Amino acid sequence: MDIIDLYALNMIPGLGKKSLLNIIQSGVTISDLMSMDIDAIGGYVKGAGKKAAYEALSSHFIEYQDRAEDILNEMRKNGIEIIVYSDSLYPSLYTKISDPPAFLFAKGNVQLLNKRKSLAIIGTRECSEFGKQIAFNTADYFANRDFNIVSGLALGIDTAGHKGALSANGKTTAILTDIDKIYPKENIKLAEDILANEGLLIAENPPGTYPNRGLFVSRDRLQSALSLAVFPIETDIKGGTMHTVRFSEEQGRPLFCPDLSKISKYPNNFAKSRGIIELINTNRAKAYSRSNYDEISALLKKSEEFLWDMIEEPEGSSASEQMSLGIF
Repeated sequence: MDIIDLYALNMIPGLGKKSLLNIIQSGVTISDLMSMDIDAIGGYVKGAGKKAAYEALSSHFIEYQDRAEDILNEMRKNGIEIIVYSDSLYPSLYTKISDPPAFLFAKGNVQLLNKRKSLAIIGTRECSEFGKQIAFNTADYFANRDFNIVSGLALGIDTAGHKGALSANGKTTAILTDIDKIYPKENIKLAEDILANEGLLIAENPPGTYPNRGLFVSRDRLQSALSLAVFPIETDIKGGTMHTVRFSEEQGRPLFCPDLSKISKYPNNFAKSRGIIELINTNRAKAYSRSNYDEISALLKKSEEFLWDMIEEPEGSSASEQMSLGIF
């Protein structure tokens, strides 16, 4: 099924992402769908959307196709590439999570979507100067070793991570809620710098999607899923960073946190360090500092081998088993 037909399906009211993925994975053709009765449509579209899908496919689908073609052409004019779940460019690691995006909207170096060596650097917007420097240095170190640094372009830790990668002339990927309207506005220039350095911007939502808290939480699962491991730098026990931490654990991605106890001048009782301390003390994350970068690199290599073996052997063990396979 070509991208115009898939995007037209995506525009039908009531036909959600799960139904669209069901259609893509089934291999059914658009001609088949357009000729089905409502009961047959129900095999692909569940719930209340079945009736709307049947009416659109049987009576109005050419109109949806025309609108889809116009929208896709306009996006391409604006330098946006649309990647579908069934495309060869679609991230292999995303196919292994429970709720993969049906579409990705991308600007920049789409080859990074399947780069074997990516890691996420995440954390609070309200970071300390120490946290900002740790994020920058961590990104700089691993970008110098050919890692793609993944983050969310937020202020604070995310910004420092992206800038650390750029300082090493390395690659970095920003996962956004909207590829077109950069948020926050303060980082429009940073987004431009990422693209100028052969980096990548991606979002699962169509351009023009109004941002809300739910979209940011949903976005967080894509940061961890694209990465071999996740490095939370500073966060409180509750907060947006912890959404990514939970997704990391669900997806079997190792967590690495800076050993703040080794920083002599680090502020005592800094609220945005409490989540990091808890992750280390409960053995959910491994502590790191400059002194054990080599050890962390070896663990990342192990994670890389495991995850990409899983891609090549789809019937093998799930990513959630990773912690029991000796990564830590």
